[in-house]
Amino acid sequence: MVNARLPKYMDARKIFLQREKVSGLLEIGDLSRLRGLLADDIGKVYVELNFFLDDAGKRIVKGKVKANLSVICQRCLEKFEILVGDNISLAVIESEDLALGLDSKLDPWVCSDYKLSLLELVEEQLILCLPIVNHHEDSDCVNTIDYQASVSAKEGDSAKDSTFAMLRTLKTKSL
Repeated sequence: MVNARLPKYMDARKIFLQREKVSGLLEIGDLSRLRGLLADDIGKVYVELNFFLDDAGKRIVKGKVKANLSVICQRCLEKFEILVGDNISLAVIESEDLALGLDSKLDPWVCSDYKLSLLELVEEQLILCLPIVNHHEDSDCVNTIDYQASVSAKEGDSAKDSTFAMLRTLKTKSL
């Protein structure tokens, strides 16, 4: 694995023409939007990116990202690590209007100036990789905290009936 630190920005005017290949590490602490979704900001993200022009002259970014991220289990509320990764296949475009003509295998990435933010690109890919709900693979994680439902289904049904019964009595009294 490469230990080089990935640059935060690249010059979008040159990297595609020069067919640049960059790989390295980013600190999770540098990714502010992602950091807000995690249990802590400890760790690194491994990134590999290839920049080139396709046959039609479109600016293409291909590569991959991988990271071990600390998240909170939504069942037991304990911290645990997940491995996330994604293959990147982007077309860098100047405006959203140009996204309509892209190949379906490419996702659009809008970059209207010469400064291409690798931090934003990687952060966006990692956010899209996160599961909707984080939980341990082992469904017994709830048992470790002695969780017990406080109301049984039968008790819940009677509570619902009594609520509506009370409303019925109020309605009949007002008529």
